[in-house]
Amino acid sequence: MGLFARVGIFVWLIVLFFSCSDDSQYTEAGIIDGEVVLQSGTPQRINNDLILEITGIDDSRCPIGEVCSSLGHVNVTFKVYNNETSFQYNMKYCELDKQSTDTIEGTVIEIVDIAPYRYPGDVIKLGDYRVTIDVLE
Repeated sequence: MGLFARVGIFVWLIVLFFSCSDDSQYTEAGIIDGEVVLQSGTPQRINNDLILEITGIDDSRCPIGEVCSSLGHVNVTFKVYNNETSFQYNMKYCELDKQSTDTIEGTVIEIVDIAPYRYPGDVIKLGDYRVTIDVLE
């Protein structure tokens, strides 16, 4: 067998190996008990039946150092995976109001914190946000 044939077979085996790899990105560390930090692009299992992934954030909070007529709020859009189905779900977070708790498919979730906080002129990318939730079930 020639050198080119051996290299061809080797390349073919590498391609075959990587095409069979598991691309799932959610954490399989088990059921979450208490607080967990979610980030965009990484689905996170929070109990036996529910996986959450951040797909959008609309942050209208007043930037640090500015005077605003209202504190603003953050709308978080999750993609919810529940047993073979998935759907979008929106939650609102405001630090002073108790509007940050909701029930998704029987699981009580509270948004505890959203970071980073905005400064004047900042443009925060979706991938930079971290949403801390508490699974209250």
